[in-house]
Amino acid sequence: MVIESYPRPDFKREDWTDLNGEWDFSFDEPVFDRKIQVPFCYQSEMSGICDTRVHHIVWYRKEFVVEKGRLSGKSLLLKFGAVDYEAEVYINQTYAGGHRGGHTPFEADITGLVSEGKNIITVKVMDYSDADKPRGKQTWTGENFACWYTPTTGIWQSVWLEYAGKPYIKRIKATPDLECNEALCEIFISTMERMTAEASFHSLPAEGGMEMDLGSLKIACENGYGKGILALPDLDLRRDQLTWTPEKPNLIEMEVNLQNDKVTSYFGLRSVCVSNGRILLNGEVLYQRLVLDQGYWSQSLLTPPNEEAIRNDILLSKKMGFNGARKHQKIEDPRYYYWADKLGFLVWGEMPSCYMYTDNTVESTSRELAEFIERDYNHPSIITWVTANESWGMRNIKTDKSQQSFSNMLFYQAKALDKTRPVSGNDGWEQTEHTDILALHDYELMPETEGKYDCLEDILNSHAERRFVLADGQTYRGQPVLMTEYGGIAFSAEEKGWGYYNKVGSEGEFLKRLEPITDFLIKSRKFSGFCYTQLTDVMQETNGLLREDRTPKLPLEKLEKIFGKKIYE
Repeated sequence: MVIESYPRPDFKREDWTDLNGEWDFSFDEPVFDRKIQVPFCYQSEMSGICDTRVHHIVWYRKEFVVEKGRLSGKSLLLKFGAVDYEAEVYINQTYAGGHRGGHTPFEADITGLVSEGKNIITVKVMDYSDADKPRGKQTWTGENFACWYTPTTGIWQSVWLEYAGKPYIKRIKATPDLECNEALCEIFISTMERMTAEASFHSLPAEGGMEMDLGSLKIACENGYGKGILALPDLDLRRDQLTWTPEKPNLIEMEVNLQNDKVTSYFGLRSVCVSNGRILLNGEVLYQRLVLDQGYWSQSLLTPPNEEAIRNDILLSKKMGFNGARKHQKIEDPRYYYWADKLGFLVWGEMPSCYMYTDNTVESTSRELAEFIERDYNHPSIITWVTANESWGMRNIKTDKSQQSFSNMLFYQAKALDKTRPVSGNDGWEQTEHTDILALHDYELMPETEGKYDCLEDILNSHAERRFVLADGQTYRGQPVLMTEYGGIAFSAEEKGWGYYNKVGSEGEFLKRLEPITDFLIKSRKFSGFCYTQLTDVMQETNGLLREDRTPKLPLEKLEKIFGKKIYE
């Protein structure tokens, strides 16, 4: 199955060529004795190979055609959504560029390397089992264990060609300012010469809304950069016709023209901030009902099998009463964030973790975090960045000042690149005070143990489950408190897998354990939200609300009454 829709809906050119589908492939040496379906990794069923043995080097090759005259006045860009982990790209046997980092995109301007007619792309990928690079949930031991799963090696997101202008637009960054009712539009271009870009804006209203022409800007560019401010109409009490919320996910489309290059993008007019121990969305207190979503599919691993699978996961989550997801240890396919934007679904964007602390950990995490924020900055659905999880890759952070500094560095790096979103610095425990959110993980939270939260301050100065909430020398500074992992309940009928603490034997037992603790999190007013573990089963971890094939384990309407319950109910 080929993923045919445009790979990145928030940065779109009309003139493009899909390179997904059948490629020549080989392990270890460039002998190309196999075929593979891109963008599925060789370990997955949908790749057509389905070999879970470890191969540290893989090779890809594909022929493509440049039609006569098509490059006149154009630049040809070769784009990769994500390749795990280090890629070298050759066009007609000439090196075109490379990239290190398994979860973020890269491109190469191959205009001068191609000729009219047939051309050959060759890609060498190296993916070693080192633990001091961002791996997320990919095992590094050679076998699956605990909550770590089959690795992903090689190309695992879309590959495509774009015929851009000469010069061309490299990036569009839109920063909404709800209080001032305006948006800063920044553009980055491929030339250092002075020139002017033109940007036009119009609303893409949610269902039932009215489209509006929102004006245009002439943006002077110099040294590869230009910016302008768009003043938006003051709708006052009717601003829900323009603002982005989960209930009314209105979007604003922007079309940017630079000589003979045109790109369309979009953003949402909304604000996210922390105030008086609460998280505010558009100035109103937001209670987050998140589900932990690891984004795995049994037949395709980290790569969504198709676009409908992405949309279906979001819709199923909403039907269960969730208003958002914490995309756990995964930088997701760009189309996931697009559908979250369109459907009104909140997202926490989380960096995949390393599992060893070295200088490489610091460098590689920082680099991919910057690329993550750059790619997904414009998505209004993303309301929080998570820079680390449960001290993974910084195991001694409780006492080690250098590892505390690493956590603080990532926090401030995210804040430097994005002043519009809160950041959770080390989600779960052993957090430094340099975080916008105090996130607790507590799988021991049961109906009979919720009393330990009678004095929340005691918990924050000690431990919620087994690890201390704060690292040594750190103090609680009044941040919003969220229970960002709890539950993880598994059925005993799922014999081969595991869940947290005792499995349950029936639907009744499941609900008897789930409902009181979720009710407590909603009604106690001690928390600004929760994140239930988890959306689906993943391989040996069978504590999902859905099985791997997305069939529900319980009636969705019963779950909606629990997770979607209002504080006053």
